[in-house]
Amino acid sequence: MNCFRHISFFAFLLMATLAAKAQITFSDSLRVSLLTCSEGPDAYERFGHSGIRIVDWKQGNDVVFHWGVFDFDAPNFVMRFVRGETDYQLGASLTNVFVGQYFRRGLAMKEQVLNLDQTEAKMLVDAVLENYRPENRTYRYSYFFDNCATRPFNVIESATRHRIQYDTAWVRPVTLRDMVQEKTVKGSWLDFGTTLLVASRADRQASFREQMFLPDYLATAYSHASIDGKPLVAGEQPLLKMKDEVRDAIENQLWLSPAKLFWTLFVMFVVLIRLSENGKRRWVENLLKTIESGVLLATGTVGVIVWFLNFFSMHPSVDNNANSLWLLPTNLVFAALIWLKSAKKVCRIYFFIIFAAIIIYIIIASIFLHQYICPSFAPILLTLVLMCGHENPRLQSWIPKKNETKLV
Repeated sequence: MNCFRHISFFAFLLMATLAAKAQITFSDSLRVSLLTCSEGPDAYERFGHSGIRIVDWKQGNDVVFHWGVFDFDAPNFVMRFVRGETDYQLGASLTNVFVGQYFRRGLAMKEQVLNLDQTEAKMLVDAVLENYRPENRTYRYSYFFDNCATRPFNVIESATRHRIQYDTAWVRPVTLRDMVQEKTVKGSWLDFGTTLLVASRADRQASFREQMFLPDYLATAYSHASIDGKPLVAGEQPLLKMKDEVRDAIENQLWLSPAKLFWTLFVMFVVLIRLSENGKRRWVENLLKTIESGVLLATGTVGVIVWFLNFFSMHPSVDNNANSLWLLPTNLVFAALIWLKSAKKVCRIYFFIIFAAIIIYIIIASIFLHQYICPSFAPILLTLVLMCGHENPRLQSWIPKKNETKLV
């Protein structure tokens, strides 16, 4: 059902854009607003959306332009998306249609009327219409640096000839990752997945302009800005209010968080190792092997994605990812090999490599790249280390023995 809702929503945006292909003209009686749409409960809408509303009093036009449309039917869409060759389009739809879709989703929306004179408004409209020409409307999307919020920011900056003055007293020293975690909820599954894929580039302090990639930050910047000594925002009003059930869905996280799941797995593994020390019980060894195989299978699968993004994708902020040091795609092969007695020697060597890779990862990530290490990684890494000690006798000496745990 969620997948259908996602497709329906983007299909609506695409159809609204196609319906607006007719020639759009505006007079010299214009009002320009920035629309800021709230985040929603689903992953694709967690960061909100921005659009420019243009009202023409004389001709009765009321249109929203927004840089958030893409075509699922484009050739090789999925592969191009993964590779970072994601082409978005500037869309246009009637304001009542645009607002109506967000109303049906139960999301909030606010409008900030910009204090532009007619010359500036006309320059902005001309720039938007030029951008809306079929040969110009498609652009290469970049989550942090070229998206639905940065495009309106740049268009408005250009139309006002860069005369907007920003009061940055509200600006905090944050990284791009900090800003993402504000929306994904730190410690959630979405935060965990994002931390796996987004690399160290997101951990440096974001400049004021870089912070404009989030619609909420753009709206806040405009509410603290002025032009020619007058407030940039002439008036602000809510167009839609978020429904209570939607707010609850955003705030309520799954009770089984990554940390809970992975710490449970770690404790289970420790207990099984203790049981195996009391005697070679076949069921214990088989269960240990099953868990080890599952961990290798999971980390290897994620490793394939991380390595592909790190080395082959054009997405910014996913290269130089320290997580590629411990998320090894070769784990997929050894998930099967650990069951073979004939592969015991090569497995011992491989688990020593995993152990070394984890040590190198911690050093590289914390000292050289300064990449954020998610707390939920700790139980996974500890489980991998215990696996290394269990499968390689040379590494077993660091695992506490039963008699070492007795109280004196």
